[in-house]
Amino acid sequence: MFKKLFVAAVKLSLVIALFYFMFERALQGSAFSELRVDARGLAFLALGFLFNLGATTITLVRWRGLVQALDAQLSLTDALRYGFLGFAFNLSPLGVVGGDATKIVLVAKKTSISADAATASVVIDRFIGLYAMFALGLCLAFASGFHQNPEPLARFTTQGLIALTLVSTAFLLFVVIPQSPRRRREKIAGALPLVGSLLQKATAATLLYRNRKTTLFRAFVVTLFVHAFFAFSLYCLASGLYRGVPSLVDHVVLYCSANVGSTIPLGAGPFEYFLDELYPLFNDTANAEFSAGYGAAVGVAFRLTAVCVAALGIVYYIATRRDPKLQN
Repeated sequence: MFKKLFVAAVKLSLVIALFYFMFERALQGSAFSELRVDARGLAFLALGFLFNLGATTITLVRWRGLVQALDAQLSLTDALRYGFLGFAFNLSPLGVVGGDATKIVLVAKKTSISADAATASVVIDRFIGLYAMFALGLCLAFASGFHQNPEPLARFTTQGLIALTLVSTAFLLFVVIPQSPRRRREKIAGALPLVGSLLQKATAATLLYRNRKTTLFRAFVVTLFVHAFFAFSLYCLASGLYRGVPSLVDHVVLYCSANVGSTIPLGAGPFEYFLDELYPLFNDTANAEFSAGYGAAVGVAFRLTAVCVAALGIVYYIATRRDPKLQN
């Protein structure tokens, strides 16, 4: 227990330090003085919230489909309840591990499926989400010419998108290839140092989907729309804060590229920092000059929007929990 609290305290301290650094740097520029305050800006902010809420809700519906693919009955109401609760934990210093563990425990208790099956639904849901995001970002990075940007961070994020897409592809192929009679994949995973035991269990669980390729493909297609909605949310929030922001396509690239930073397990901070560093690289497609601080402001707005969505989800969780009729 002490170890978990210590790790959470260290992560929280790093997040605070990173945000403080970005705030101090923003004060040295014009990121705060250029904030727009008008009715059109507020309309964009509201639209950004709606896109974020829609994307989050679709991810929970997608997860429900993955649970049902394992012959488990999970109502839409319960999927939203458990999913929103897990989403709220994802925003805490515990990070995605705390949120995913919450969903696993709740769905296993509700549907009486095995812990391995519940784990499989969450792990596959997570990887499909990452795979679709990195693949979408990689395609648009090349289509928009971002991959040709000579700046070191542009090259780093492009290479990161390539690497993460390849790793995610390898993992999904690892899942859908027919099982060998000697369970070689579990043995290979178990032989890896440090994470072998955990990875062996995760591999055994996710192999439950090897005969459900159609379900996985549908989930992938849906997830492309999910990340498009998140990118739309980011674009609307940026338009609500500033005038003359980069294009919508640029914001899809920004969203996916900045999430390369989210692979750093802090829960918050790396996404905003990467977005802050990447934003000035798109000045050639914007009608204004953006420097340090602008991307961070947009990233913080995106994070606060997610918090508002989580808060709304908690209200939904509590409201439906009190009404037994909604449990069916």
